[in-house]
Amino acid sequence: MRKILSIMALAAAGAWALAADEPSPLSFALAGSLDSSASYSRENEGSAFEGLTAYSDSSAYEEIDGKLSFSRGYEGLGLLDFSYRDSGTLDHPGGSILESAAFTVNEFYSDLNIGDIFYLRLGKQRLSWGSGFVFNPSDPVNPPKNPTNQGAVLEGVPALKAEIIAKSFSLMAFSVLFDDLSELGYGAKLSTSAIPNSDLSASGYWSPSQSWTGALNASMAPLYELPGWDAVQLWFEGSVYGKGRFQAYEDGPLPGSSVPSSPTGTQWAALGGTSVQVPVLKTTALAEYYHLSEGMSTMELGSVYKALRSSVAAVVSSSSAWYGELAGRPGRQASDYLFLSLAQPTITDSGDPVFDKIGLTLTCLLNLVDASTYTAGDLSLTFIKDTSIDLTVDWAEGGPYSEFGNTPSSLSLGIQAKVFF
Repeated sequence: MRKILSIMALAAAGAWALAADEPSPLSFALAGSLDSSASYSRENEGSAFEGLTAYSDSSAYEEIDGKLSFSRGYEGLGLLDFSYRDSGTLDHPGGSILESAAFTVNEFYSDLNIGDIFYLRLGKQRLSWGSGFVFNPSDPVNPPKNPTNQGAVLEGVPALKAEIIAKSFSLMAFSVLFDDLSELGYGAKLSTSAIPNSDLSASGYWSPSQSWTGALNASMAPLYELPGWDAVQLWFEGSVYGKGRFQAYEDGPLPGSSVPSSPTGTQWAALGGTSVQVPVLKTTALAEYYHLSEGMSTMELGSVYKALRSSVAAVVSSSSAWYGELAGRPGRQASDYLFLSLAQPTITDSGDPVFDKIGLTLTCLLNLVDASTYTAGDLSLTFIKDTSIDLTVDWAEGGPYSEFGNTPSSLSLGIQAKVFF
């Protein structure tokens, strides 16, 4: 990674030098936010993981998210996007306060633009891929989203991207960089907006370690020309890929067998969604469904959690290895999910000094295989300029052999203060 960051720094300097067609000085702009958060969680006593892992019921963190952009005149030359988080576990079974700090470079790239049609970018970057709101089945490159934590900052990947952007289409080609040059990944995406009120794209990707992926994306506003329906959106995303992207279980998860493996053979995933904004209330309602061919069935999920609840110590010891694998893919254990969201940015929009400053958001992720749910609510207060205070609540519900019925915490309450600069 150090080699890649060094290459990126040299590329940034080279791009700035090549872009020096005129004597305009370099300019820098810094923007971001300061976050302070504290939360309390109630342990899920019905979880199969109770007693298997250390648990804390209160934690806090402070985080700085910053974006430092470089430009010359109106031409952007690069960006550094970083995060620094200092987090602490305030109530630990051992009686101590556990603190950890981490600095993360989310994006660090340089740009070289030739005219208004050709764009070149080198460095760690988020490649724009997929129309899905909580899940992108067509994206084999960027780290996957966590549907249960939509506010998480996403890291990019080291890549070289070249893009041609014309009036009605764009063509992107890229290579994902790794420390081992033999593991380079290659991909391309063709997008078009030739059909009115729509955006269509086809993409492909291949690397020695990730096999191949072919995907289609479509988003449209089909009733945009009709009064009152101009805020309706529809989208679809589907992909086929050469081997399992998420670890599953060979021959099904048998009790006592904790050896994970990738499903063999071609896999596929699909997603469809719709959103509508009520014009007068400015309320946005969103629904999204996604399917994974490699997701587990009701019987397989039940086998996992029954094994974790076994009275045989050897079985529990072996099966507990499932916890790390399952916890790493929340909202992707089963084959079918439904995501629902209702957002009200402000209760009123009439100049009211109180209700204009209050926003509400409610989301729910439903596992359609075992009927368990993960629900989150957010009350946002913006009475102070460039500052928001969020009161959050997250809770999980489900049976003893369900995904969200076995989350470590059944209820979490939090408060977050964010200052933008």
